[in-house]
Order: sequence, then C-alpha cells, then structure tokens
Amino acid sequence: MTVSESSRDILWLAQFLAARTSLAPALLDGPAFASATRGRMTHLQIADLENYCALVVRSEHEMQCLAAEVAVPETWFFRYPASFEFLQDQLVARRRESSQRLVIASLGCATGVEPWCIAACALSAGWRSDQVKVHAIDRSPFAIESAKCGRIPGGSLRSPLPEWSDPWIRANGSTVVISQEVLNCVEFRQQDILTTVGLFAEPIDVLFCRNVMIYLDASARIALRDRIVGWIAKDGLVFFGHADGLERGTVLESAGVPSAFAWRRRVALPANSTPLNNSRQIGRSSPDSPAVSPRVSSSAPRKTQLPIPPTAHPAIPTAQSIRSLIVAMDFDSAKRALDAKLAADPANTELLELLAGVHSAQGELVPAIQAYSRVVYLEPSHGPALLALAELSAALGRTEDASRYRARMKRLGDS
Repeated sequence: MTVSESSRDILWLAQFLAARTSLAPALLDGPAFASATRGRMTHLQIADLENYCALVVRSEHEMQCLAAEVAVPETWFFRYPASFEFLQDQLVARRRESSQRLVIASLGCATGVEPWCIAACALSAGWRSDQVKVHAIDRSPFAIESAKCGRIPGGSLRSPLPEWSDPWIRANGSTVVISQEVLNCVEFRQQDILTTVGLFAEPIDVLFCRNVMIYLDASARIALRDRIVGWIAKDGLVFFGHADGLERGTVLESAGVPSAFAWRRRVALPANSTPLNNSRQIGRSSPDSPAVSPRVSSSAPRKTQLPIPPTAHPAIPTAQSIRSLIVAMDFDSAKRALDAKLAADPANTELLELLAGVHSAQGELVPAIQAYSRVVYLEPSHGPALLALAELSAALGRTEDASRYRARMKRLGDS
C-alpha cells in the first residue's frame, strides 16, 4: 500500500469514527490518531490497514476499542474535592428527609474510580449500601472490564484521601483498598450514553458527567446535555468537569460553590414575572423598552437648557454580568465583554478562566488552551488550569503536552 493510499484509508477511518461515535474532529486528525490506529493493528496482528478498516466497520467492539484509544479516560480518587464535599452535604440533607433510595449515574466511568468515590461519599453521608445504586456507564470495553475486575489504575492516588472516606476507601501507602460495601453499590455497564435508548429505568438523583464533553463534537455535546436533563430528577444534581466549559444552556443553573462544578434544573419563573434578558448588550438600552421623555407642562417656567454632555463610554462589564451572558449562552457577547474587561485588567485569572470556559463550550480548544496557558503563566500552581490544559491537550492529540501538564499536577500534589 502506498503512502497516499494509507493516508486515504486513515482519513476514511477518521470520518467513519466521527460519524459513529461523535468524537470531536480534533481527536481524529493528525499523527496521534494514526498512531492509535497502528497500535490497535499491532495488538490484533493485522498488517493491512484496509483489512483493519473492514474490521472496524463490522465489529462494534473494535470500533469502541479504537475510540477508547483516542479518548483516554483519566481520573483519580476524589478528583475535585469540593465536588465531593458539596455532594456529601447534599446527601446528608436528603437522608434526613427520610428518603429510602438513592440513584446515581457516573457517565464515562473512568475505569471505576469515580463511581467508587461517589458510593463512598453516599455511605459516609449515612446511606446503607442496599439503598444506593450507582450506574457506572462507559462505551469503552477496556474501562468496563477493568472496573468489573476491581483493578485500580496506576496513578489514581494523587493526594491524601478525605478523612470521611474511611473505612469505605483506604490507602495503605500507595495501595488503595475498596471496601465490599462500596463495590456492592456500583453496577458497571458498557453502553453508549449518546445513543442507547432507555438507559435508566428511573429518575437519577445525582449524575456525574465530568470531562466527557470535551471529547465530543458540538452537536453531540448539546444532545448529551439535553439527555442528561431528561434523566435527572426534578431536584437532581449534575456534576460537570472543569474542562467541559460552560455549555449548560438555560435548562441548568449553578448549584453550590463554583469549585464544585455542580448544577441543577433551572427553577421556572412565575407566569406573571418578567424574565431578565441576559443576552442584551451591556450598557445599552433595550430595543423593546425605549427611553420615555418626561412630559413638561406648557405653563411651567422654561428652564435654561444646559449643554449636552459628551457621550459617555459604555461601562466596563462586571464579572457577574459576564457570567449572566454565559449562562444565557450568549457567548459572542460574553467574549466581547471579557475582551473589554481584560483590556483594563489583563492579569485577572478569574476572567481568563471564564474566557477559556467560553472557548471550551464552543469547541474552540486551541483558544481555550491559550487562555488557560495565560492563567498558568500568572499562577504557576493553579491546579484547575493545569488540569484543564492536560485534558484539552489530550483531546487535541498533543500527548507530550498533556504528559507535561500532568507531571506538573503531580508535583503540586507531592509538594
């Protein structure tokens, strides 16, 4: 097979995978995807690329294996500690309400670590193992096989475990021990969260979908978000990841502290209330509420007309008003507002994180990396930004950059 024929088949395979798995196009472009393909061929002892392409077409299992090579799941115990602290408080309150059952989902189960942590959090909040059901779902056969066997991935212990996780999850040196109570709570399933019909038979009280959307194209992200809203209970909680951006739409609103990355269904406004239109341009009059000039009585003494002051420049937007634009999914206005704000305060890492999140939400991974890089330049030990850089780099196939950022994260945890 010639080089041109090989390139043609790789391109065809990338297009096939994009259509069948909704992976982000950036994952399926360049040498990283070709290397992943060659790795699968070597594993299966298939020398001819055309034969391997035919196998992927006829074998759902192999297609998912190749997708798993491209979108590598990664997590560690109690990643984003604020998420678990907030979840624990919420589950304690729910337990006090005499609830009898807790149904949780972990999408993209990251080889079992995340659902085990979720189960331990529920048990620490006073729930019994027979009251807790954690659905752990991933389309990767490797991830599900590993989790079902109870294998703990290397490098998944990066910081001390929270005190409340004992006795359900314990660390003996570099070894982690998962209790049987935790294992009993979790059911692992290999399924596609984008296409499987009837994925859950009952409403989900808590749903984790962290750092999954960065691997999907724009239409798949929106479709998954809408499926999530349909799955969760009316009072349910949703946890996204730091690198997932802010594409939540008007159907979800933030819950808890920002570092928890927690969301819930947006509370509907009363029928007779007037909603705020957050998509209006900041500092300008609304087109549907024109200014009204006061009436002046003809008998009133005429006052001396004062000179008209020069037109004032629009006020620089506040961070809160920018967040409102983002929640309303008016990303273009949010970008303009952030540019204006950063022009006056270029070293503001909070604004830079918001800008990176907007880019991530729109699938603009390279600009998102640039914004997060500015955050890390200003704050070298900014853990969330380093984490986002590692995941975004991996999503773009920049494996060396991803490894470098993960190494920096590990050094932070060791210090």
